[in-house]
Amino acid sequence: MLNSVGGSVATKVGASFLPESSVLKTVAKYAAWATGALLVLLGGISIFDSHWIIGPICIALGGVMLVIEFAVPFAAQFQLFLTVFEYKIRGIMYVCFCIPAFFTVFTIAPGLGCIFSGGIYVILGFIKNEKAELPQYNKQRDVEGGHMNSSDAN
Repeated sequence: MLNSVGGSVATKVGASFLPESSVLKTVAKYAAWATGALLVLLGGISIFDSHWIIGPICIALGGVMLVIEFAVPFAAQFQLFLTVFEYKIRGIMYVCFCIPAFFTVFTIAPGLGCIFSGGIYVILGFIKNEKAELPQYNKQRDVEGGHMNSSDAN
């Protein structure tokens, strides 16, 4: 009982000092876009500096960040991506993405960006109790409401 009361009081006090959620969402989104792009770009450059393992890992992590941040509707059909759209999970995941980025000199700045954007998402999820908007994935149907065309039957 005491932990839940103290936790809720601390959350309310902490949330009162922070900027509005819309400002935090915008900052986190743009920071994650920049971080993902830098991870892809600088991960590619680090491959040419004999970082054959860390470079492709950074490229893959940057690609995952960009797919999540651009909320690609195609990704909404996969349960894994639906799980990571939640701010709490996304924030922790982005903070973990900084670990391989700190192994090369080229990707230290994107590693700090991972900590920054992940920290904002953690604040949004745990302190502000915000929920992410999930992208909508609608399968393509033809004009006649899902009937197969004669060309599709072949």
